[in-house]
Amino acid sequence: MKRIAPTLACLILVLMITATIEASTAQNGRYVDAQGHIYIIKNGKLRTGYFYYHGKLYYGHRTGSKKYPKGSCTAGDMRIRNGKWYAFDVYGRRIEKDQYRIKGRNRKILVLDIRHKNKTVRYIYGTTRRTLGTRYSTAEMRMQEEDTFGRWRTIEGMPFLPDYVDMQK
Repeated sequence: MKRIAPTLACLILVLMITATIEASTAQNGRYVDAQGHIYIIKNGKLRTGYFYYHGKLYYGHRTGSKKYPKGSCTAGDMRIRNGKWYAFDVYGRRIEKDQYRIKGRNRKILVLDIRHKNKTVRYIYGTTRRTLGTRYSTAEMRMQEEDTFGRWRTIEGMPFLPDYVDMQK
């Protein structure tokens, strides 16, 4: 009995230390729920608003809706902040470089034109057969089409926001 007591005490101490370490690390990190919503937790609290995580900009929602529950990050959409457009990839990170789509074996089609200075979206290009040769200007908030000489002209109409802009707070 005298030999078992110190061994048992050491075992209990090791289990307590392990549980403490696991609890402290479980309060920080990036989590994805069953529906695919991304959450960033720091010190046991959901991150909301614009914030940086591992050097990348994210946006966590302050309110809840059907599309984005409270605390979940914008993913695969765009957000407008102070008149500047930011695009977020499907992992919730801000897109910082031009994005292309591969067509065929050797052709790339520009999808997102990103300003390299402040990492905001300048143009969103149409990539389907129906929308090829068109783009959306974030400055004018209107569609533009390319003429036969490669010049872009704005299509007449009211300014509008596409449905892939996340306006939720």
